[in-house]
Amino acid sequence: MKRFFVAVSCLVVIFTMSDVFAQDGPDTLELPTGTITLMAPEGSEREPTLSPVLFPHSLHFSYSCKDCHHTWDGESPVQSCAAAGCHENLWAAKPGSKSKAEKRIKSLTGAFHQTCRDCHRNEVAEQKAAGIKEIATGPIECEGCHPKPHSEPENSGEALSIPLGNLTIEPPEGVDAKKGAVDFPHGAHFGFACQDCHHDWDGESEVVGCSTEGCHDETEPSGTRDIKDPDNVLYYLAAYHNACIGCHRETTKQRDAVLKQVELKKAHADEKDLPAAGPVGCNACHTGS
Repeated sequence: MKRFFVAVSCLVVIFTMSDVFAQDGPDTLELPTGTITLMAPEGSEREPTLSPVLFPHSLHFSYSCKDCHHTWDGESPVQSCAAAGCHENLWAAKPGSKSKAEKRIKSLTGAFHQTCRDCHRNEVAEQKAAGIKEIATGPIECEGCHPKPHSEPENSGEALSIPLGNLTIEPPEGVDAKKGAVDFPHGAHFGFACQDCHHDWDGESEVVGCSTEGCHDETEPSGTRDIKDPDNVLYYLAAYHNACIGCHRETTKQRDAVLKQVELKKAHADEKDLPAAGPVGCNACHTGS
């Protein structure tokens, strides 16, 4: 085990997110797709002995952006992991050499390995506990990320423009809607994985609307008027309501459970520490004209 940690500490990978996640105006974010190479910085105090990491960014869109970019607010530019105040220390400091203010800042080496490798380890444990025989996750051993011989840097150089802020969700053309449009706070949902909603998205092609031809494009129910009717799976109204309201009801339960525990402990909970919960009533969502 000691040998393993010595080996992985030989390479530090810096992913300069401010270079990759360029802001294209105040309301969009350029999201890199495909592969990104994580490399040791030039002039680092130790020469890397392991290969750069070819990181498949698109394969990670089934996770929340904030699982990795954990301090991102969903609106401002995504900062580098090594930005000031984050994981700015390339290597772990020697014992006793850190000031009290610096102790909260982990080394960049530790941040990457704990985030990536430990996530892969947790997935292995969860799948084994569930009785899954064919384990599907990322690499854990050094050579899985740092192949031999050294890999050449590879960057796809492709990106998608992702809207931030609010989007207006309107019914398909030709539908006489009984209620107003929905002002959807897209940026407030970056704590969820993209593919939680865009469930058929491959992570690289353009994201299309839910009511695009071939998706939930039926403008009338195929079964009963009940949105839970399995025959209505392609009915656009059922798709939106089942996805949104179902999630909001679940997050409301989680929020209520936390508040109950806080009340029992006679403690105080800040709003920012509580699970977010969206509206479940018609008028709370259909606020547009």
